[in-house]
This record gives sequence, structure tokens and C-alpha cells, in this order.
Amino acid sequence: MAEVEYEVKYVDGAGGEEEEEELKWIKRAGKAKVTYTKGDTYEGDFNTEKMKHGTGVYIWMKPDPEDDEQLVENARYEGEYKDGKRAGQGKMTYPTGDIYNGEWENNKMSGGGTYWYKNGDIFSGTWVDGMKHGQGTYEYGDDKSIFDGEWEKNKFIKGEWKLYEAGTYTGTFTNDKPIGKGTFKFENGIIQNGEYKVIKETKEGEEEAPADDEEEKVDPTWEGEPIYKTVK
Repeated sequence: MAEVEYEVKYVDGAGGEEEEEELKWIKRAGKAKVTYTKGDTYEGDFNTEKMKHGTGVYIWMKPDPEDDEQLVENARYEGEYKDGKRAGQGKMTYPTGDIYNGEWENNKMSGGGTYWYKNGDIFSGTWVDGMKHGQGTYEYGDDKSIFDGEWEKNKFIKGEWKLYEAGTYTGTFTNDKPIGKGTFKFENGIIQNGEYKVIKETKEGEEEAPADDEEEKVDPTWEGEPIYKTVK
């Protein structure tokens, strides 16, 4: 099988004078800077199998919107690799401006980490296969409300919904919306139990059409019980 040609420059000084000039392939294990065909670069460690392994920085490039003949940085990963894939601790800056700093496995966010969204939202918690899964906290930048609890495949399913300077709702969620029995505890100390229900409105004689995902299409309505307690 023919070697894939890149521009390679070893930067560890271990190969002697014969490696002072640029090579066209990964020659040995060590630390090197590689420039790929489209201008992307990787500078870091390689193993004996000629794969990224250890620590390194990979920079994705794109044409400059103001000058097509020039390249500008599009995205960047700084961190650990294992057998050619992002694995271990690393920081990714995405083309959108979002930033993730945390654990990786098989090129995906996996383990503990924090994700900063460009719109001001922040999620800090655990990830599995690139999705929020397990315990985590999501803070919305606009209204400062917070989901704090258990996540499953990017969806918040159970825990506290903290409303900025208003109170806290504790219960279960579907499609990031409260559903079923839960409790509001307001800033003034008042506590109210109740239930979020999906209420279907149909005219007499009409039948409700089946929906693929009822909770996604209809916002649940809060039905609260009488207030029973005030915390002093």
C-alpha cells in the first residue's frame, strides 16, 4: 500500500540531520508537525503505527472570506490522542465559536466536561458518545434558568428546574419539558405540589389525530394543589 503524502517536519530532534528537511510521510514515532493537503495542520506525538498518539494540536483551516487565496483558522483541538483518535483530556473550539473542554473517547465527547455555547448557554456534566448523559447542569444564558439533574441522550429527564430569582421546580421531564407530578418551591418560601399534564382540546364529535411525540407538540399545563406550606 502506498504511503499517503503530507508535508512532515519532525520537531523533536531525535532523527538527526537527515530529518532537517521536510518529509512526505510519517517516518517514525516522535513529535512532528504535519501539514495536510487542504492546509490543516497537526503538531504533536505519533506512535510506531504512524498514528496520532499522546498530546497534540490539530487546526482545521478554511479559505479567508475576504481573500480566497489565504487560509484562516476554522476550528482547533488541543489535547490527548490514542491510536489516531481524540481520547483523554482535550479542548475543542468549533467553527461556530462553541468550546468544549473535557474528556474524549473515540473522537467523541465522553466522560466529564464543560461545553460553552456561543449564545451564552453552558453545560457542565457527563457525556457518552457525544451526548449529554448522566448527571449535569445546563444554564441558559438569556434567562439564567438552570436544569440540574439527570440527562439521557441529550434530554433532561429528572431533577431541578431553577428559575432565576423566582424559585425551583423539582420533577420529571420529557423533551426538556416538565411532565407528571412535581413540586414548586418559590423564593418567598411557598411550596406547591401539583402535576404538569398534556391537555387535549377537541370539539364535540372530533377525534384527536395520533402524534408521533405528543409532549413535543403540546406544552404541558401546570395543575397545582392548594398551597400547604410556607418556610420561614
